[in-house]
Amino acid sequence: MAKRKNKSIIVISIVVATILALFVTEVLRGPRSVFSGFNREDQRGYEQIAKGLTKDQAIHLLGQPIEICDTFCLPQRQGFERLFDAAERSDAVEYLLWVNGTNWYYCIGFDSYGRVAVKGEGHS
Repeated sequence: MAKRKNKSIIVISIVVATILALFVTEVLRGPRSVFSGFNREDQRGYEQIAKGLTKDQAIHLLGQPIEICDTFCLPQRQGFERLFDAAERSDAVEYLLWVNGTNWYYCIGFDSYGRVAVKGEGHS
C-alpha cells in the first residue's frame, strides 16, 4: 500500500511540475504569450508577407488593420530603431498597423504602387 501511495505522489508531482513548467514558459513569452491573446495563425500570416506583395494580399493574410499612417507606426521606437531606420530608407508612402493579442504589433509599409516595401513587428 505504501509503494502505491509513493507512486501516486511521484506521478502527481511530475504532472504538477510539467504544468508549472508550461505555465512559466508561456508567461516568459511576454507579449507573444497565449495569455495575452497572441494568435499563432496571425504570426504565420505575417511571416508570409514579403517585399513586393500587394496590400490586398497582406490584408487577406492579416485581416483589416487597426490604423493607417503616413509614417512607420510601431507603438514603441526604443528597441526597434533598426525597423524605423529601414522604414525611413524605404520607398513606403503608406503604413498599415495590425495588433495581435494585447501587445504585439505588425507595421507594413507600402510603396506608391501598393506593394510591400518594408515591414516590422514588435511590442510597446
